[in-house]
Amino acid sequence: MIKWGVLLLAVILLVTVALQDNGQVSIAWGEWIIETSLLFLLVILIVLGLVLYALTRLWTTLVQLPKRWRERRTLKRNSRAEQSLSKGLVALEYGDWRLAEKQLIRSAKFSEQGLVHYLSAAKMAHNQSAFDRRNQYIKQARELFPDDVEMIGLVEARLLMDSSPDHSIVILQSLYKHNPKNKAVLKDLSSLLVKHEQWQSLETILPNLKKQSILSKEEVAEIEELIIANKVASATDCEQLDKLWNSLKSKQQLQPKILTEFVEQRMGWGNENGLETLISKSLKNNWDNRLVYQFGRLNEGEVSARLKTAQGWLVKQAENPVLLLTLGRLACQNQLWVTAHNYFKLSLQLQPELETYHALANCYEKEGLESQAALTYKTAILALQKKSV
Repeated sequence: MIKWGVLLLAVILLVTVALQDNGQVSIAWGEWIIETSLLFLLVILIVLGLVLYALTRLWTTLVQLPKRWRERRTLKRNSRAEQSLSKGLVALEYGDWRLAEKQLIRSAKFSEQGLVHYLSAAKMAHNQSAFDRRNQYIKQARELFPDDVEMIGLVEARLLMDSSPDHSIVILQSLYKHNPKNKAVLKDLSSLLVKHEQWQSLETILPNLKKQSILSKEEVAEIEELIIANKVASATDCEQLDKLWNSLKSKQQLQPKILTEFVEQRMGWGNENGLETLISKSLKNNWDNRLVYQFGRLNEGEVSARLKTAQGWLVKQAENPVLLLTLGRLACQNQLWVTAHNYFKLSLQLQPELETYHALANCYEKEGLESQAALTYKTAILALQKKSV
């Protein structure tokens, strides 16, 4: 609008001048003298200005033509790349890994989101078990996007978690060393270390797990419990075990995973002093079948008192086969034969286990019922054969 306004003013001015007698203009140049009317001179100047402007615009256009052509070509490539990405993601939703991979890799080099293309294509190749292509896409991503090493490494580690967990752990540990604050790396690394029971490595990142907010307090506490339980299970003698045990807080000593390992160690070394009390205290707040199972295998202490304690647990665990097995053992030790038989049989009804059959047969033997014990062993063998079919 401004340009048209200026042009209109120029026309009005020119018409105004033309309607007036403005005389002549003389221009002397050496021996040359040019005389013309003022109107004609103005027209000439305007025409020359327009020509100069047109030439300038033409020159600018010619100079910028290669750049504009490149921009247009880039825009076109980006558009195609976006279309390929869109088609690839649609194919992904339909589960067509092959088509998705083909679409994603087609314009990866020309896309502004090239990294997404390569990493997504790697996932599609992985889903097809085309591991060579997967590795090639990861390699290309590293070469073309060296600044995105964390993202590339994280994707590679996730792809290798099932087939090559050790390699995946090495990659995640390298990424963690490079940037300990990367929450995604820390979460995947901790999960993988727990899954494969690499407790020492897990212990090194535990302080950072507590500091970061990627896991809940309960999840971090469970990991710490597993680490301590492994230490307890790895103790090689009573002195080492007791030293570790005494370094724990009373709350930690009653945590099921830690206590079960401690009980197992002490029972193996024939030192059961105080185990009954520890198990009873722990089960008041944290029910654990393994602790209940160990409770029935203790040899020290008054058996009738242990039986009474275990019977109290039936209020909330009336149909727990492990508790019923433990009750059967304790009743048998008390020579309460009929009660023991009933507990064992109830346990077998809920969960037929070879160990329960053996405990029942052993109870019959202690009672002097050899034929009944033999029949129980036969029933156990038949049940085992039926279970294996």
